[in-house]
Amino acid sequence: MLYKKYFLLGLLIVILTKPLLAQPGAGYQKDYRFLHSGNLVEDKDFYLVTVLDQTPAVKSLLAKDQRLLVIGEQRSAILKNHVTDTCSWPGSLLSSFRFSSADSLEVIAGLGALYKNNSSLFDELIDRHLRPSGYYQRFIAMSNEDLLFHAWGQYVKGINYIIDQFGLGKKMRYPRIDSANYPADSRYYRTALKDMFAYLSEQMENKTIFYGPSLAIALQLMDLNDRDEPARFEPMESGENKSAVHLIASTDWSKYAYATILIPGNGPELTTTPISPINKMHCAIAAARYQKGWAPFIIVSGGYCYPFRGPYCEAIEMKKYLMKKFSIPEEAILIDPHARHTTTNIRNADRLMIRYGIPITKPSVFITTKSQTDYAANAFFDQRNLYELGYLPYKGKKQIGLHDIEFYPVMESLHMDPYDPLDP
Repeated sequence: MLYKKYFLLGLLIVILTKPLLAQPGAGYQKDYRFLHSGNLVEDKDFYLVTVLDQTPAVKSLLAKDQRLLVIGEQRSAILKNHVTDTCSWPGSLLSSFRFSSADSLEVIAGLGALYKNNSSLFDELIDRHLRPSGYYQRFIAMSNEDLLFHAWGQYVKGINYIIDQFGLGKKMRYPRIDSANYPADSRYYRTALKDMFAYLSEQMENKTIFYGPSLAIALQLMDLNDRDEPARFEPMESGENKSAVHLIASTDWSKYAYATILIPGNGPELTTTPISPINKMHCAIAAARYQKGWAPFIIVSGGYCYPFRGPYCEAIEMKKYLMKKFSIPEEAILIDPHARHTTTNIRNADRLMIRYGIPITKPSVFITTKSQTDYAANAFFDQRNLYELGYLPYKGKKQIGLHDIEFYPVMESLHMDPYDPLDP
């Protein structure tokens, strides 16, 4: 598949671990407070950049480095030239904003030299933000220098993926639900892309830093396609999940066999249908388990997936259905309104449990209809997770009934995924 080449690019930009180590093994911290750029999509997809932009001493070093400055200035110049040049097709407009392996290695060389001469500044940034954020949890055994390089590699993968999918119209992981809204070579979209360069040219005065032009392009491409899914319903802990999060702290976990009951979404086929017939069965099965006292909380997981560009969020509609049909109290329901696949249903539930303080040493149970239970219990599902995520977002997976799979969350699930920009 197309995204295999991105995996190879990621491998290419990895350079050997240096002997100097700074807190290898330190990772997620529950009391960490995220930095914010003012754009939640940017923060979720490119947290490295958010941290760099919010760390003046390091950003100043990056802006003054000649090798990195050339990259930023060249891309900024191309962006401005496209305002008046004759380029009009996606390939000619956007290809220069992707990062080739040579581009990435040039950045790695620049970052490496800066790190060598300013290690204390970079170490503070990494130890205070990148490690405790959890977004780079799979890199925590690395030295700070290598963690920085790998975080940059994730930026590259994410930028290239967004440009390929929403700019060039390539069919990436899940084209049925994740594609651009318009054919990339259509007259309307080509006009929108051309106008995008004029629009962005007015905002590039202070964005010549090496990652700025490509980032601006990628974020604007997502906006052109109304793809703000990562930011929807955030911050959930003070919104849809507020009541449940408040109850977590006082929960007596010893009274329950499971920490949570996880319900995966199943999108309707019709834009006029808020909740699919299969999803109704999911909810009914889970409600029966909850009413028997299996767990104190239900996690409903599913975003805006089916049909393509449909108006309903699976998690929100499941929450409404559970409350209205089965009188499940709101404070017993946590929503994950971002997951787009069965793999990320479990991964995102892990994230909620870890970040909200639900004990992950206690098992949870994945509740669904029989066809999906058979699928998720199969070894093929493990292989799919390893292929798409690079790890299993669970341990101790065990089918315990027709509709029930027991599992334990894993910390690796916090790691952001650059190949899923709508739910990183």
